[in-house]
Amino acid sequence: MVGAVTESISMKESALQSQLLLRAPIELPDLRLFRRNVGVARAASGNMIRFGIKGQPDLYGLWRGGGFVEVELKSKNGRLRPEQAAYAAWCASWGVRHIVLVESSIEDWIAALRNARP
Repeated sequence: MVGAVTESISMKESALQSQLLLRAPIELPDLRLFRRNVGVARAASGNMIRFGIKGQPDLYGLWRGGGFVEVELKSKNGRLRPEQAAYAAWCASWGVRHIVLVESSIEDWIAALRNARP
């Protein structure tokens, strides 16, 4: 049995994330968004299993025909943790699109993603 993930987003962020994942394929048919899990779990053996890279965003997206975007979701009062800021800087140094969507409306998030298209 695998234990619970130790890092999670708030219920409100989680609900917004679910709405975005459901709505994006309709509004942005050339973008596929995927949820990313980053954290630690305990296996039945008692061993700790780490997955993902600390600081990686909540979602990543692939545009039809090429193009990649990293998508971090934040509540209105949320701030990037140092490892998230470092990952964003790494993305910038490699020319990878990285956007932070601060809690607002799904329509605003869809517009921001549309603007992130290569």
